Amino acid sequence: VGYAVWDLPFGKGQRWGAGAPPVLQQIIQGWNVNGVFSTSSGRPFTVYSGSNQIGDVNQVPANCNGCPRTMGDVNRTASNFGGVPGYFTAEEIARFTQPDAGTIGNTGRNYFNGPRRVNLDMAFLKKTNLPFREGMTLELRFEFFNITNTPTFGLPTATITSAVFGRIRDSVISESRKVRIGAKINF
Repeated sequence: VGYAVWDLPFGKGQRWGAGAPPVLQQIIQGWNVNGVFSTSSGRPFTVYSGSNQIGDVNQVPANCNGCPRTMGDVNRTASNFGGVPGYFTAEEIARFTQPDAGTIGNTGRNYFNGPRRVNLDMAFLKKTNLPFREGMTLELRFEFFNITNTPTFGLPTATITSAVFGRIRDSVISESRKVRIGAKINF
């Protein structure tokens, strides 16, 4: 996660526009740009066998032959799911098997990491001192959420006996790009 704030250098006492007429000074000074950037590798998840190998209540993790922990990635038009987003390819899905009765699979709990997440939010702010009361300011806000409109997908179906094992479908957990405009008086 990274956060940045930059007071733009325009207006009285600043690098640009210091000698501008007073009316123009009120328009160009007091602007601020800020942003928050966040990224993560994805939430851990377990691929289950889909059957009760050790009793009649708990599922156990599946076996996976030659599967690195980094296996899987979002494929927005997965051919093995008819163009619906998927996480495992058909070749990767074929590596999963049921563990023997009475045993636990070799992948273990939280063996895989789900889809990664990337997000950028930004805002432009303008603060202006109000002339009729000392210490009172008007703040105009232009806020942009998920400015790059990057989707963050949910976890795939993680039970190997499911007909849709490895499919993400439409589980997008992020919001689409949003813009919010507001005004606030601070006193």
